[in-house]
Amino acid sequence: DLNGVKEEVKVIYDVNQVPHIFANNEDDLYFTQGYVMAKDRIWQMEFYTMVAAGRLTEIVGERALEYDRYNRRLGMARAAAKIAENLKSDPISSKILDAYTNGVNSYIAQIDYKNLPVEYKILGYKPTAWTPYKTILMLMNMRNTLNGGSDDFRISNVVDEYGLDTVKDLFPNYPAEESPIIPVGTPWNFKPLPVTTPSKVMAGKNDDKVIVKIPSPAPEIGSNNWAVGGAKSATGLPILSNDPHLGLTLPSIWYQMQLSCPTVNVYGVALPGCPGIVIGYNKDIAWGVTNVGSDVMDFYKIRFNNAEKTHYMYNNKWTPTTKYTEEFRLKSGKIIKDTLIYTHHGPVVYNESKESNFNKNAPAGHAMRWIALETSGSDLMIFYYLNRAKNYDDYRK
Repeated sequence: DLNGVKEEVKVIYDVNQVPHIFANNEDDLYFTQGYVMAKDRIWQMEFYTMVAAGRLTEIVGERALEYDRYNRRLGMARAAAKIAENLKSDPISSKILDAYTNGVNSYIAQIDYKNLPVEYKILGYKPTAWTPYKTILMLMNMRNTLNGGSDDFRISNVVDEYGLDTVKDLFPNYPAEESPIIPVGTPWNFKPLPVTTPSKVMAGKNDDKVIVKIPSPAPEIGSNNWAVGGAKSATGLPILSNDPHLGLTLPSIWYQMQLSCPTVNVYGVALPGCPGIVIGYNKDIAWGVTNVGSDVMDFYKIRFNNAEKTHYMYNNKWTPTTKYTEEFRLKSGKIIKDTLIYTHHGPVVYNESKESNFNKNAPAGHAMRWIALETSGSDLMIFYYLNRAKNYDDYRK
C-alpha cells in the first residue's frame, strides 16, 4: 500500500529481473516507474544530478571543486532551473513529472539505513527529496555527454596549416545518400603520404592566440543503427536495431522496463531519473536514438573593458556583462564562492589561461554559446509522444 497510488498497479519482474508495470491510469504508471527506478537506482539517479549541478564537493569534499566549477560554469544547473520552471505551465509535462517525482519520493520516504545503497554508507550521506528539477538535470547531463565538445579549434589549426580549400576537400557537406565509391576489399596499391602535426596555431587580430589544444569529443560516444525489411525476416515483420555507444558505467546508464496502461504500452530502456521510455517499441512502431555529432558549441573571443570585466565590446559598443555568484559547499561545511561572467553569447567558462588547464574543453577569455542551454524541456515530450506513436507521421511530428 503506497500513499499516492489511485488504483491497483501490478509490477511483474521477469526472469531477467526486468520490471513490467501494468497500471490503470497514467498517474499511477509514472508514479510506479519512479518508485521502481528509485528502488534499483536511487544513488545513480542522484549522483548524476549532483554532477550536472556542480555539487560533488558536498559529497566528496574539495577534491571535486575544479570539476564542479567547470560543470557549474557550463551553465547546466541554471538552464535546468529555467526549463523546470517553464514546464510547470505545460499540463502534460508537469503531470508526468509530478507523478514520477512522487513515486521516487515514496521510495525515499520508506527506505531505512539497512536497505540504503552501499554508496551512501561509504560516502556518509542520505538521499534527499526528488524534484522535477532533478529530472531536468539528468537530461542536461545527457546533453553534455552527447554534445558537450567541439572540434572547432582542431579544424582551425588545419585551416591555418593547409588552407581552407584543403579543409573543404577533406570535410565536404554531409552526403544525403552514402555509398562507398571504392568497393570493399579493393587493394591499396600505393604508399600513404605521411601526416604531420601542425607546428603553429591560428593567429587572430592583434596576434591573439585563439586556438588551444582541446581534446575531441570522446570517440566512444556515438551510435549506429540498421533495419531489416519484413521480406527478409523470419517473422515477416521489419527489424530495427539501434546501437547507442555511451561510456561504460556501473550500473548501466540504461534501465530496461515495460510501461503499460490504457493509453500506452511500450517496452525498452529508460534513463534513470526520467519518466518514459527513451529507446524502444510499442505494438505499432520501433525507434532508436543516434548521435550524429552535430556542431552545437561555439566560442567567441571577448574583449573586456577592464580587469573587473564589467563590460565587453559587441557591435562596436561596450555592453554590460551579467555576473552570478556561485557557492560551493564543501563536505566540511566550508563555503567557497566563485563569480561567473555571462555575455549575450553565453558564459565565459574560464577567465584566465591557468584556470582552463583543468578542462581543455573551454579556452580562457572566450564566451561559449551552446544550444543545450537554449532549448526548452522538449526532450521529455519527444519521448512521451514517441511512446504513443502509431506510424511514421507520428514519429516525424
